[in-house]
Amino acid sequence: MKINRVLAIHDLCSFGRCSLTAAIPVLSALGSQVCPFPTALYSNNLTYGKFHSKDLTDEMTSSMDKWQELGLSFDAIYSGFLASSAQVDVVIDAIGRFGGGGKSVVVDPAMADDGKLYPVFDETMAASMKKLVSHATLITPNYTEACLLTDTPYQAKPPTDKELETLCDKLLSLGPKAIVITSVPTDSGHIAIASQTDSQLFPEKYEVPKLPFGTCGTGDIFTSTLLAYILRGKDLNLAVQHAADFLSFVIETTLNEGTNPHEGVLLEGCLWKLLVPQTKDCTSCKG
Repeated sequence: MKINRVLAIHDLCSFGRCSLTAAIPVLSALGSQVCPFPTALYSNNLTYGKFHSKDLTDEMTSSMDKWQELGLSFDAIYSGFLASSAQVDVVIDAIGRFGGGGKSVVVDPAMADDGKLYPVFDETMAASMKKLVSHATLITPNYTEACLLTDTPYQAKPPTDKELETLCDKLLSLGPKAIVITSVPTDSGHIAIASQTDSQLFPEKYEVPKLPFGTCGTGDIFTSTLLAYILRGKDLNLAVQHAADFLSFVIETTLNEGTNPHEGVLLEGCLWKLLVPQTKDCTSCKG
């Protein structure tokens, strides 16, 4: 049995489910071995407004040197939240050492949402991310991040089909072979996910209900699920649908429980959904 090994380059947050604590269980449930490569340690996620953190940039190159000395390898590389723009060069180094040969290199350019950068970043992060995505095979920006990467003015109103096509084309021109844009606003009370490969003329769109719940880690869950299904041989559009449906299920479950949004979504009670066939109604499997 082939077990895909994923080098997961994210921060490690002790409280509030996001980054590595979201990626590891999802990828593991879907049959991949996760090799964590922490970019930073955080006491808690950013939604609390204050935190303690430790940047691990100075430790990362030494780890890669040791892996090469030991002859270790990975089947996919997956980067998410970085501690600073300086870490972009470290991730590019990791891709150069351990990527190539048709391996999946997924970059989630986690830096912004709702029209603005996260408070820990400035414009240098957006410029650095443009460099990083050129080394990826697949990128998964949200709508805000897609606008930043392409120098497109952000507007909260839904983009027209032509505007979305142009946005996708601009992202593909940065170098990745495929792109997925999440959290695209619509007029229908839904949010859309747009996906396109460099062999497609137009993007595909998949819509899910927009649920009244915002927290950290949802993008990590989506991209982790997406990558896991791609590694299992699903094509991009089907993997997008599976990932979006699972995330919707997780958010709806969390909403029904009424937990504090700072804690993230209730991922632990939802992982069973990944272990059953996607075409089967397994609501009776819960619990």
